[in-house]
Amino acid sequence: MSAATRMPRAGPAVRSTRYVGRVPVHRSGQWTMIGQDGGQSIALPGATLFVFSDTLLAARSTHHPQRPVPSAFHSTLGAAISDEQDLRRALAGLQYFLDGDGFVRQILDPLDRESLQGIRFWPEHGIYVDGRVYLYYLGVQTTDPSSLWGFRTIGSGLAVLDPETGRCERVRDGGDWCLWPCVEDDLHFGVQVLHEEGWLYVFCSVRAGFFCTARVARVRPCDVTNPSRYEFLQDPGPRWGPSLDTAWNLGLCGGDYSVSFNAHLGRHLMCYVESYSKQLMLRTAPHPWGPYCDPVPVVGVPHDEASELVYLGFEHPHHSVDGGESVFISYCQPRFTSNSLLSVRFA
Repeated sequence: MSAATRMPRAGPAVRSTRYVGRVPVHRSGQWTMIGQDGGQSIALPGATLFVFSDTLLAARSTHHPQRPVPSAFHSTLGAAISDEQDLRRALAGLQYFLDGDGFVRQILDPLDRESLQGIRFWPEHGIYVDGRVYLYYLGVQTTDPSSLWGFRTIGSGLAVLDPETGRCERVRDGGDWCLWPCVEDDLHFGVQVLHEEGWLYVFCSVRAGFFCTARVARVRPCDVTNPSRYEFLQDPGPRWGPSLDTAWNLGLCGGDYSVSFNAHLGRHLMCYVESYSKQLMLRTAPHPWGPYCDPVPVVGVPHDEASELVYLGFEHPHHSVDGGESVFISYCQPRFTSNSLLSVRFA
């Protein structure tokens, strides 16, 4: 058996876990944030860009500035910057991109015809290259407005974001924003992006039934906006090829997850929250493409009793401590609760 196909070793040894708490509620003179989903982090020079999916704001009355009024404002793709190294302080002091009225701006707006079709956009992950952020995103269509889960994913796209202004433009192929259409029951393309040894490694999840499995592609930074230049791992050799349909299955994952190189472990670390069991899961591998060890359940994450699912579990590697000995993971719950933070310390 070759080194490339040898069974991976056991997962990382965890010394302790700690529930850090909920992300502090944001307020401005015009609004109070009721709740938010998402929270992927993307490293910038000297700062971090955070991108969020559903965000609900309540306008604050001019007569009673301390009391939110019923008017609510819903953003589906917001972004903010922080130059704080401590993750909790960073999330507490985010500087959002705002619109002309001072509300959190939706940085990727649907066209009028897309709005009529019930289409909105949620962020995945991205990468900073030469002054711009290449941001992957999902196109989501509402199928049942009366249901909390009444939506389906259409596919995934790529946008180019200016981190100075928040201006964001979609990349199109033949006029179409959907560069990677849905496969199986669901596809999330661009859930995590790593820049290593001259390549961008772009991870995705494929869902069939209740289970999600991971795939990985690679592309040169100069070709990131050209979907035909992406190569997918075909076998653990590694051998790469153009077809997502025949891409190598990296094993179980969440619908969204994070991957980073952890210097303390000397390995790549995949983190996700298993939605139904509500457990934090970890996997490690010597290379971005694997081979990954079996998922290691670490801890059941604290959650509200009413939460059917826990999801969008992401590590924030730019805010780790002691070279990755301690890492921080955020996760979400439904019904616009604030994001929660968990700390994991490795042996």
